[in-house]
Amino acid sequence: MEKTINQQAIDLIGKSKNIVIVLPANPSTDAIASSLAFFLALEKDGKQAKVVCSEFSLPPTNKFLPKTEVIRSDLTTLRKFIISLDVSRTSVDELSYDISNDKKLNIFITPKKGFFEERDVTTSASQYEYDLIIILDAPTLETLGKIYDDNAEFFYHTPIINIDHNPANEYFGEINIVDLVATSTSEIIYELIGQFRKKVLDEYIATSLLTGIISKTKSFQSTTVTPKSLAISSLLIENGARRDEIIKHLYQTKSINTLKLWGRTLARLKTDMNNRVVWSLLKKQDFEKSGAQEADLDGVVDELIVNTPNANIVVVLYESKNNIKAIVSTVKAVDGFALFKEFRPQGTRNFTKFSLPTDNLIEAEKRILDLVKSYLIKQ
Repeated sequence: MEKTINQQAIDLIGKSKNIVIVLPANPSTDAIASSLAFFLALEKDGKQAKVVCSEFSLPPTNKFLPKTEVIRSDLTTLRKFIISLDVSRTSVDELSYDISNDKKLNIFITPKKGFFEERDVTTSASQYEYDLIIILDAPTLETLGKIYDDNAEFFYHTPIINIDHNPANEYFGEINIVDLVATSTSEIIYELIGQFRKKVLDEYIATSLLTGIISKTKSFQSTTVTPKSLAISSLLIENGARRDEIIKHLYQTKSINTLKLWGRTLARLKTDMNNRVVWSLLKKQDFEKSGAQEADLDGVVDELIVNTPNANIVVVLYESKNNIKAIVSTVKAVDGFALFKEFRPQGTRNFTKFSLPTDNLIEAEKRILDLVKSYLIKQ
């Protein structure tokens, strides 16, 4: 009997000794939470594991999650460079090194007798430190950012398990677990770890997985909620997931500064095309007067999505240091990556961030609205 895709993944994980979990640049709460749950499950199953994310910065609302400190910003000691010296003719008496002014490492080897020749020296590279890559919530390898750009050879020579629920996923792994009807990556991870040889689900893993599901379903208020996601959430709560704590940190713990920024965003709210397009504009002074940061805007976009059910596209444009930046949320049928591809967006198909090549807020507004309206008219 042919093995299921999940069982193929479990078998590959079982054969691997050192696993790295990789997240896309600017990961969602679902990506962060599912990676931590997977890390804890692998650890309980006796595996060596690491989580990496390019230029990672933990969102304040995610600080309550267990083991957040394991997420690193780069892949270090990925491969060792080996210098081999043939000592069959004479042994080593002394070894030393220094780094010259022109940034070269000089190694000094003194033989006990005679001398060493160039033919006695060879170089090689060790095997990669990790023998399996698990990529979560990333539609393409390019969305991994600098982690992929700086280590492309590693990704091409190491088996990849690709786990996602995004319709835009390019199926780049040797094993691709892409469930288009799942509400979140956390939902997929729940089903996968349930097939581990050991029972690994505990309150910490359950809390992380429920966090991912709640964040993706906007606390079960979005149209993506399914009976399956509700059933899984119920089982996670039975296994110790701290729902009240999750809701408190994701939705109820907002600083006065954040609320001030949200107020300014909502005060400037605009709509068009029978409320199918919703957007707002923010200036630098709005951040200065509220005392809030750019990261605080993600939450207001979530609020707009929940409270404007007819909106297909929600946009927040704001002045940054040298340009205008955008945060865009789209319904499942609208591919934000394709719609805004000229700006090289990051994030996910339905929640993208990008910069516009202008420092004029009104000019940026016109450019984005022309693009959005043209798209929606064709639908």
